Amino acid sequence: MEYLIKHGLRVGNNFHCFSPYAFDAHWPWLITVGDDVVISADVRILAHDASPNRVRASTKIGCVSIGNNVFVGAGTTILCNVRIGDNVIVGAGSVVTHDIPDNSVAAGNTARVIGSFEDYRRKHQDNLKTHKRFTEHAWDDWKNASPEEWQEMRDQLRETYGYV
Repeated sequence: MEYLIKHGLRVGNNFHCFSPYAFDAHWPWLITVGDDVVISADVRILAHDASPNRVRASTKIGCVSIGNNVFVGAGTTILCNVRIGDNVIVGAGSVVTHDIPDNSVAAGNTARVIGSFEDYRRKHQDNLKTHKRFTEHAWDDWKNASPEEWQEMRDQLRETYGYV
């Protein structure tokens, strides 16, 4: 946790994490956790998705925000560019791919066939034209960027996602 916080992970008061490797160690400054949050065992919170690399569209990155008074159940995966509101319970084994509004209970695994590989390639190639591409550092060197650069990235990704 010390490494993650030193590299920009922001956590609130009364935060409890029972997953030693819950947070994306490559992009911790893109993750914010509010007050009174419990992260259960075997949780993964990802601020990046390297799958677009398979179609030469770079790695997708996006902020993850977990609000106040949130419980994340065991075995849950939270993907990049997801916002979880205040007063939320996420059931065990869930895969969170979209925002969860305030005052909600959410559960389940949403994995299903959603399109073709070619559609995926085209989508990310097209998105490279309209979404910010961060080239100031190499993919694996952003951890050494300054806190100011991390903040600038957070600001630019507040409502969207980008690529590295």
